[in-house]
Amino acid sequence: MTASSPTRFVTDTLPTDHQRVTVLQSKNGTFMPSVANGYIGTVIYSDTVHVSGVFNGKAYPKEKDVYPLYFYQHAHRARIPSTTSIDFTVEGVQGKTSYALDVLEGVFYKWLTADRLYVEQRIYAHRSRKNLLIVEISTKNNAGREFMMSLSSNQGASSVDIGFKTAGSNRPGALAAVGMVNETEEAGSMRANLAMVWSELEVNKPLTIKATSEEQTWYYITSIATNLDTKFNPLSEALFQWDEAVLVKEHLLEEHKAAWKALWDTGRIEIEGDLEMAQAVYGSLYYILSSTRHDWPYGLSPGGLPAAEEYMGHTFWDQDIWMYPPLVLLHPDLARSSLRYRSERLPAARRIAKEFGYKGAMFPWESSYTGLETSPGARYGKNQIHINGDIAFAVIQFWRASKDVNWLREVGYPLLYQTAEYWASRVENDVVNDRYIINHVMPPDEYHYPVNNSVYTNVVAKINLLFAKEAADILGKEVPKEWLTIAEKMYIPFDSENSYHPEYEGYTLDKEVKQADTILIGYPLMYEMDRKVRYNDLKLYEERTDPDGPAMTHSMFAIGWLDLGENTKAVKPFLKNYANIRGPFKVWTERRDIWGAVNFITGAGGFLQTIIYGYGGFRLKSSGLAFNPSLPPNVTKMTTTVHYLGSIMDVAVTEEAITFTLLFSGPVSPGLDVITLKGVFSLERDFPVTVDRAKGIISVRQAKPCTQFKKPL
Repeated sequence: MTASSPTRFVTDTLPTDHQRVTVLQSKNGTFMPSVANGYIGTVIYSDTVHVSGVFNGKAYPKEKDVYPLYFYQHAHRARIPSTTSIDFTVEGVQGKTSYALDVLEGVFYKWLTADRLYVEQRIYAHRSRKNLLIVEISTKNNAGREFMMSLSSNQGASSVDIGFKTAGSNRPGALAAVGMVNETEEAGSMRANLAMVWSELEVNKPLTIKATSEEQTWYYITSIATNLDTKFNPLSEALFQWDEAVLVKEHLLEEHKAAWKALWDTGRIEIEGDLEMAQAVYGSLYYILSSTRHDWPYGLSPGGLPAAEEYMGHTFWDQDIWMYPPLVLLHPDLARSSLRYRSERLPAARRIAKEFGYKGAMFPWESSYTGLETSPGARYGKNQIHINGDIAFAVIQFWRASKDVNWLREVGYPLLYQTAEYWASRVENDVVNDRYIINHVMPPDEYHYPVNNSVYTNVVAKINLLFAKEAADILGKEVPKEWLTIAEKMYIPFDSENSYHPEYEGYTLDKEVKQADTILIGYPLMYEMDRKVRYNDLKLYEERTDPDGPAMTHSMFAIGWLDLGENTKAVKPFLKNYANIRGPFKVWTERRDIWGAVNFITGAGGFLQTIIYGYGGFRLKSSGLAFNPSLPPNVTKMTTTVHYLGSIMDVAVTEEAITFTLLFSGPVSPGLDVITLKGVFSLERDFPVTVDRAKGIISVRQAKPCTQFKKPL
């Protein structure tokens, strides 16, 4: 056992009576940590396991406009009883018990340290062997006598989502079950079949800790497979994965740690000078990374994968606007997976648009397995249409970060074209005022509905239309000429008297707003406006935004103030994030009063954006990757691993300087230059570039670079 570090969160007490953590209690706010690998996950010691993409329940009828009485009647991630919720006690032993979540390793630990007796429990979702959840218990006994160790299980009641039946495993010490979800989103949609194989646990038969200093280890392995990810029978696949794991059980942990190390080496943020902030950054990124993987594109949900009761495991704009931006610079393969989730559901989005009488693709406000609308309220799916532009904006960001023409042709452009076609059919031509308008919508601020001409909705629609044309030009394709006309004449509400953007047509400053809305047009959308207008937008809405609204709102105010160079004003909203991070395991709550989702990784995504795009000052622009860094409060150095155009670099910021270190450059990656007011400096392996801390841009090499300030490693 080691003390707390930026990546290991150690505690002597758990935040709740963990053996009684249930689905309903998690709704009321348990702050237990979780382990997951993007395919499978669980909240530690809870009675529930989830598999990403496995849903049970119907899409809610469109004519209804109220929430269902019980969430299990509506499409939600299906609950699998946990065979991993195993705890231990050693009979007749008094010692110190402590716990830790190690996010660098992706492992939860429990330790018992007594006189000449040491017990360590490890729980993890194997990062490379995605079907596996594993519990290991190791002991070292120097006491000269045997001890008896009892195990307990919190498997919970039978699932109301999946009708599991016992199956023969034909493996000594292994049990098996198969089942299928009870109800699909609509008749005829694919029904998920599952199979589980797990190590038998005899709760009434204590284990003997032998009187030996040699390490003794017990392994409890759960393997889950579905017909979503195997062409074989799910039971055959689950048995195969279980057998493979048993053969190498002594090496499973080593493999798992190596896979997490490779993931962190791909993209991370190192904070020096403030341990609490370093832990908040690592914890926030861990909970997002553990809920997604590059080879399993089933979407990110506000409550993450393990705690999928929150928001029923559905995918909202939270993925595209809040959790995706940190991934596009730090883990582009995972960002690519997020957009693949959207791309594979284009047919469903086109179907939704047609049902509402529009062209193109109309993405659902809440998406589950099929990509049909699964929002429990009809007004959300019908009117919170900015989701289309949010997805298109994510496409724009990925293109600017990668310039991958093949990806643009196959994935990006179809998304851009179909969403733009939707906007062109959804707008109305206000002939009298020579403008295009979008009426009867719900903006990001859900307190106000219905409204006309939501400024955020209209701006993101305008950007969508313009970039669809730009992408068409890149690929040698054509789009309807009217799209440019609509974009150019899109009505963007503006109050010239008070020099700010009203949230929607008719908005007055006596109205409270739920969350970040109008200010999002400054960042992330980067809509051009006068500095005074940006200042007024931030100031006026900061005074009128619900202080108990969703966590990610604080981040956007912090980024906005940093954008304007108002670093002092940025500190207060930045520090507000910490009121939503619950110790000891850095679990996010949606609201400061603990109501709302737990673990709310949308808030984690917003917080990470404050670090990367706020204090890091990065912006993905058509001309390059702009930067304008500063340091968060109390931080002495901040190093971010950034991916750009196939190259990977560390960007280290101190009070005086910025150092760019090229770590990797792919075979087709272009040469890159760092451009500041001091000159143009080439980025080359083994030659870090150090410049005074100031704004600049990283762009494709155009001219012969200056070589000053270069120092070999």
